[in-house]
Amino acid sequence: MAVSYRAQVATAFEVLADGLAPFVDDRMSTAYPDEDWVLMAATKLGKRRDVLVSLSDPHFQLEVINRWWGPAFAAVLGEDMRQTITDLRTARNHWAHPDEDHPFDLDYALRVHQWVEDVLRACASPEADHVVALADQLRWDGVRDQAREKGMSEADALMEQLTELQKAYDELNAHLAEARAAARSATGRQRAVARQLAELQSQYAAVSGLRDEYLALRRQLDEERTKREALLQDTTAVREQLARAEAVLDGLQEESTSLRQQLATTRASLSDVDPAETEAGRRWIWLITALVVVMGVVIVLASELPR
Repeated sequence: MAVSYRAQVATAFEVLADGLAPFVDDRMSTAYPDEDWVLMAATKLGKRRDVLVSLSDPHFQLEVINRWWGPAFAAVLGEDMRQTITDLRTARNHWAHPDEDHPFDLDYALRVHQWVEDVLRACASPEADHVVALADQLRWDGVRDQAREKGMSEADALMEQLTELQKAYDELNAHLAEARAAARSATGRQRAVARQLAELQSQYAAVSGLRDEYLALRRQLDEERTKREALLQDTTAVREQLARAEAVLDGLQEESTSLRQQLATTRASLSDVDPAETEAGRRWIWLITALVVVMGVVIVLASELPR
């Protein structure tokens, strides 16, 4: 039976609710100063009178943001957050009504944590840092669960995860190259360039966050110093993975400057196009985040090996 991370997702939604409560109250009170907005919203959303509506309920918060997006939230959150709100509403429904078709595996749980962080940062909530810590712990849980399921050491599970992420990285990089080629063609140029812009924005955001991810991982590893000893069983494998990880990291850092220039050029060619974030773009930023975390683990582990 596959490991479920439904409990970790529940915790992420609790943090989301804590961060959103004052923000939703402020925006709705500003938009409707002469009304009891909670009662008004509950009525228009069709809530039963005998069911208590709470501002601390993430389901109610997300419904309110979605329903009153234009008058109360669009100006602050920005259009790119609207899809994220939709994704969180879907995830919350899957959490509340679990079924076999929507398992909370590690991949989906990590995406939910990323969506929660994105929304909390968009509304300037300090709870965003709490979600980052939860996501770091979730990644460690995933490594340990994978090691236990497959009967391998945590170091081997970590190396396997890195290999899988590097493979996915290569595949997405190929897709991005295809998008760039399509953008240079005459047919469908506007749509291709819009898609390219969204993917470049996601890629650049991920590359720009490398240092913060690495520093956060170092802090986490310092707290788990006693557990790290068990991961140092196969120094040869760690060194080999480190070499590959450092090569990918160097490539990402070089690409950061190039992406900045490409973003400027692409935006200039889209004066009348409103690009939307694509599924490929969202997959890209999640992949880079996960890849950086795993590379960070390998780099820190290898730095402590005897030379």
